Amino acid sequence: MTVSTRDVVVPPDVFDVARDTLGAFFEPISRTDRDTIAKDFLDTSKSLKRAEILERYTPLAGRKVLEIGSGFGTNVAAWIVNFSIDGYGVEPSSEGFDAGFEASRRLLAANGIDPARITAAVGEDLPFPDRSFDIVYSANVLEHTSDPARVLEEAIRVLRPGGVLHMEIPNHLSYFEGHYMLLQPPLFARGILPLWVSLLGRDPAFSKTLQTQINPIWCRRALRNIGAIYPIQVVSLGEDLFLERLSRPFKFEAEVVSGRLAPVIRALQLVNRWNWIGKLIVAARGYYPMYVTVRRR
Repeated sequence: MTVSTRDVVVPPDVFDVARDTLGAFFEPISRTDRDTIAKDFLDTSKSLKRAEILERYTPLAGRKVLEIGSGFGTNVAAWIVNFSIDGYGVEPSSEGFDAGFEASRRLLAANGIDPARITAAVGEDLPFPDRSFDIVYSANVLEHTSDPARVLEEAIRVLRPGGVLHMEIPNHLSYFEGHYMLLQPPLFARGILPLWVSLLGRDPAFSKTLQTQINPIWCRRALRNIGAIYPIQVVSLGEDLFLERLSRPFKFEAEVVSGRLAPVIRALQLVNRWNWIGKLIVAARGYYPMYVTVRRR
């Protein structure tokens, strides 16, 4: 199967790798078939939607950009092709991640891009000098790292003055768990999610690996600590985007997420005059997801 959007091509062998590794892993967790998972993950039209959000805060075209957790390389490839960025990515190549790392290099090569732009590394130890990038980007990665606060610090370290860090991150004070595709209570303690998914008949093993302490309160505290080292401005944690989305018809990035939540969202929008529901959720810090945007001074 070949997936393409705006001249960005995902070769059939890369799709097969995504289906047989990432798709196979998350199939029992999310109860979604592996082909659907692979299609969602490799859908390069999502890269263009992500670019639209990022460009609210900084121009993308021509900038030097680093993606932390570049996965199968779809964002890096799509942004190089469509925005002429000087783009790079880091992705672990250790056991369990090596298939994605090698496949991302094949995807770049298939699009005429130097595969060496994807480097084997982790966000906690970026192999780049200080002040190297105009933009550091990451989507749905921070909750999977061993030390999320360190990843944030490293991301800001490699930003140039005036540069922007933009991360899409699940909010664990929110109502939805995107890996298991379940509604959830706010996670005030790390042990709640494993207990919750167990009560719903799901295997809790994967949930125990997630950094469920990540929420708006945690982010502001972590960024305040980093601000004592590097001069930064916290631009947004995504409240503005959430309020905008809830006030009008919208769809989640992943089709499978949109399908699960569509009836709930439609019902909310029917009674959400003046966006009172959105404002209440923001006041409770329960909006989903977070878009953490930070500018280095």
